[in-house]
Amino acid sequence: MGSFEVTWEYKGVIMPKVVTKETLDAMADFQIRDDDIVVASFPKTGTNWLLEIIRKIQKAAGKTEHSVVFSPMEMTVATATQPGYITLADMPSPRLVMTHLPIQFAPPGVSKPQNKVKVLVPMRNPKDTAVSFFHFFNKMMQLAGMGVVFQWEEFAQDFINAKGSYGDFCDHVLGWWQMRDDPHFLFLKYEDMKKDLLTAVKTIVAFLEVDLDETTIKGIAEASTFNNMKTDLDNSKTAERQAIARKGIIGDWKNAFSPEQSKAFDAWYEKKLAGTGITFDFE
Repeated sequence: MGSFEVTWEYKGVIMPKVVTKETLDAMADFQIRDDDIVVASFPKTGTNWLLEIIRKIQKAAGKTEHSVVFSPMEMTVATATQPGYITLADMPSPRLVMTHLPIQFAPPGVSKPQNKVKVLVPMRNPKDTAVSFFHFFNKMMQLAGMGVVFQWEEFAQDFINAKGSYGDFCDHVLGWWQMRDDPHFLFLKYEDMKKDLLTAVKTIVAFLEVDLDETTIKGIAEASTFNNMKTDLDNSKTAERQAIARKGIIGDWKNAFSPEQSKAFDAWYEKKLAGTGITFDFE
């Protein structure tokens, strides 16, 4: 079994089969609302961690609880009967929207936000992202009754050859990165959040234009450590949520990569990201 069993190609980008052509074609007409907060990310770069922090910030500020579908808007997950975007369309505002789509496939209200829409983009070093994605993908396949689909060697090779779900990691990141000077966007690095979560939470609070005191912000940061979030996710009522958090550390790639794989990854991302302003910490 391999990637061809669970992926397909849409306009030159490999997509998981839980994302259909019908859904992707519908994205151009999906209406983003003025009070939507969007998390746009490559899979396994801190998406759900960021979602939980945003929810805690909004709650602490006394804001109305955001409507949220805990899966990417473009997916129809195993426990759902319809794609996330259809569920979202019927939900009351304010909404918290999640997507893993490359910028060229995202709804126009996300790729070119207007008015008060806010888009947060987490980023993570590609080696840890690949390892995390590998474990998560196989967990999802087991949930879907397909067993283990990938061996690590094949997955790693597909990852740098743009043959994995959501296409080339670097292209994906660079697509969103071109919006870095747009005030509707906030870019955050997973590694920075791990090393100094309090500063990251302060940055998110300021971006969301929420007024919170120092004590409240510290409380949110303490409640949002990876270990605390993992406990919450592990106790979730849905199997997909339980599978999200694994180790949450920087440098776990060293437990999976051979020296040859590490060199291949280095050559690939350095070629693609050199001179772009994007740099990552790997430990």
